Amino acid sequence: MIIMKKMCIVFLGLMLLCLVAPPAFAVENNMSKLIVQGEGKTSASPDMATIVLGVQTRNTSAASAAAENARLMNETVAALLAAGIAEDEIQTSSYSLGTQPSDATIISKEMQQAPQFLASNTVSVNLNNTADVGRVLDAAVSAGSNTIEEITFDLKNPRPQKDLAMTLAIEDAQRKAAVAAKTAGVKLGRILEISESYGYVAAGASRSAAFDVATPIMPGKMEITASVTVTYEIS
Repeated sequence: MIIMKKMCIVFLGLMLLCLVAPPAFAVENNMSKLIVQGEGKTSASPDMATIVLGVQTRNTSAASAAAENARLMNETVAALLAAGIAEDEIQTSSYSLGTQPSDATIISKEMQQAPQFLASNTVSVNLNNTADVGRVLDAAVSAGSNTIEEITFDLKNPRPQKDLAMTLAIEDAQRKAAVAAKTAGVKLGRILEISESYGYVAAGASRSAAFDVATPIMPGKMEITASVTVTYEIS
């Protein structure tokens, strides 16, 4: 009976450690475990960009709105090609043609005007050099593009940075495990399990309706994070 009481006290003590704070100690199948989490973070300058830009035109005639839109978009695409963008790096993102809602909530029959048709065409442009973003925007706007939907930056190959973040995360977990084991008076054994996850934050630029000559666009830095959960056997 005394032995059983002591075993219950030890078990309850270990359970309390698991609930109070990480790192966590656990007992499973007569095996004592230590569970720790590690975090790693790194950053890198993006080396590619994607621009979503387009043309919007309005007219009381649907055909006229569409025709004007086609003309301006053709001139925009021609300007992009002339700026050195390969044709396969330009892709249509969306196209729409419809009536534009009136701003007035109540309009008398006498004041009611013919509906305005809105034609919208957007394309995605991939750039392999972030330094070209401003120049490409200027060329597109000068040719007739009047909407800039989005500018995003990315890495062509994020694997080296992800590997570095993972290395830092595992080193962080190892450090925490060593501190916890020393403090608790236990000995670290073999690693029983490792689980991992990544976080990937792409840099982005704010949208704008118009750009001036030599538009400054700052790519900034991209942040790559990794987290690991490592389970050790302890004795």
